[in-house]
Amino acid sequence: MEYQVLTPQDPAYPARLKERLGSEAPERLYYRGPLNLLQRFTMAAISADYSPGTALWASNQLFFTIRDYEINYIGGHHSVIEMEIFRLGLYFPHTSVSLFTARGLGKETFESFLLTRFSPPMHEFPERKEYFRRAEEGELLMLSITDPQEGGMTGKNIRLRNWIACNLADVVYVPGAIKGSKTLPMAKRVFKAGIPIFTTDHESNIYLHKIGIPAYTRKTVGKYLETLSAHLAPPPSKEVTYLNLEPSPPPPPRLIQRPLPFPKGSRLR
Repeated sequence: MEYQVLTPQDPAYPARLKERLGSEAPERLYYRGPLNLLQRFTMAAISADYSPGTALWASNQLFFTIRDYEINYIGGHHSVIEMEIFRLGLYFPHTSVSLFTARGLGKETFESFLLTRFSPPMHEFPERKEYFRRAEEGELLMLSITDPQEGGMTGKNIRLRNWIACNLADVVYVPGAIKGSKTLPMAKRVFKAGIPIFTTDHESNIYLHKIGIPAYTRKTVGKYLETLSAHLAPPPSKEVTYLNLEPSPPPPPRLIQRPLPFPKGSRLR
């Protein structure tokens, strides 16, 4: 699928970028796929590469609620938590995924996007088939602001990509940002810009809390999203299949050790 190009003068150029960034809006926005996904309620996710296991657990608790809303998830989907959100977006029929790459779309494809995120043996992750189904049927959006012929990912491009992704979103979720991470100053920048942003109440996010970024729990995050105009998905019918998966192979037979027939009088009995 060939990529297309938008400039701020094009009617289809995202209005939110012009409203929030003004003259600093990207001069060119490259994309392939359905641009109208950005018209859905969109959540950007940015997270530090390193987060304690308990922080991942806290994020998972929030998503017991968040997953029930009609949301388009946008981001680079690099860190462990971001990749879990990416997978969740592929799991439900009422959620969508927008891919924002730091590479140029002359080099990046739907296939190559996965290579730096799900290396073997994780490349056969359960939602893979659904990912390519959506790509083939025009249900995945890929975005870039990088020169189309740029095949690498520089720190500058990644930071700018994250900033633009946050500006495209209705709300930004920061699962984790420890001191010294690159995510912390980005979260601070988003908060100062007045873009809705939230995190968990986990203690590892203390520096996010000190900035003033609100923290929510599984019980409170739903009401927060609704204040931003997010909507719960309608109850699914019994016929809905959530995930396009290959049938799982049967489990291997259990091996049961039978008693060994030691002779009478043996010391091993």
